[in-house]
Amino acid sequence: MLKVALIFPESFSFLVKEMKQRLEKLGFEVIAICSESPINERTKREVLQEVDIYITGGFEKITADDLKEANRLRLIQRFGVGYENVDCLAAARKGIYVANIPGANAESVADLTMGLILALVRHIVQADVALRKGIWRLWIGHELAGKILGILGLGAIGKAVAVRAKAHRMKVIAHDIQPDLEFARKHDVEMVSRTELLKTADIVTLHMPLTEETHNFISESELRLMKPTAYLVNTSRGGLIDQTALVKALRERWIAGAALDVFVKEPLSVDEEILQLDNVVVTPHIGGSTFEALERLAQVVIENCQRFSRGDPLLFVVNKPI
Repeated sequence: MLKVALIFPESFSFLVKEMKQRLEKLGFEVIAICSESPINERTKREVLQEVDIYITGGFEKITADDLKEANRLRLIQRFGVGYENVDCLAAARKGIYVANIPGANAESVADLTMGLILALVRHIVQADVALRKGIWRLWIGHELAGKILGILGLGAIGKAVAVRAKAHRMKVIAHDIQPDLEFARKHDVEMVSRTELLKTADIVTLHMPLTEETHNFISESELRLMKPTAYLVNTSRGGLIDQTALVKALRERWIAGAALDVFVKEPLSVDEEILQLDNVVVTPHIGGSTFEALERLAQVVIENCQRFSRGDPLLFVVNKPI
């Protein structure tokens, strides 16, 4: 009998229970672990050695050392798009597939992105906090119509954000190393250089994977290019932004504000300096956390488990096992 591990944050426990039942009905033996904090190193390695398929909904590191004794393991399945926490090369050398699930949560992340943009330009969070304290103040903000949205990364999520921005009658510009020119033409998105985007946009939003090339993609030099009235939004990965530079930019008002759903170290490691700033809106990496997106992700996970059991080609493999 094939053995599957489900390793998820506690907030996903309802979903893990359902997935466990569905997998067991299909004949898999299932280990399910849900916890508020990341799984500890000892437990992680024990589970990796014990199972055929390791499904992770968190961002615990899976290193070459973790995989040394994982001789039974053949598939590491990420419950989402990002897989930067997995040493894919080490997995390939062990004959272990690594798979992700691109696109399944694009609509959800795009919704949150637009929500954060609206929260920034209309001071929604500050107004809520003030009113709860008995302070009645008219917070004067901006309309989105006519403003320029700059999208860094025009993949599935970036495209979904572009469509929403157009519905708000915004001008949309974008930068991508492999641009979808047909989409850009169809939706009137102007493709520009990163420098032009940063100089021009009223709101800059990030939608790209975290790689060695994109680490600190936005640092001090990029932040200084932005207009003092501009806002920065990140619902992708915390490591895309140099956090020290961002704190300085926000404190010294190089830019008007920022909204962050992701952070360099997660969970429970949000820089206190960020939380103390009054021109920042923060959420705890909830971009893809909708019932609809989670169900789509679960369906792909179960499909890949079935494919694995039948020996069929897996969906969305990101490495090349030897």
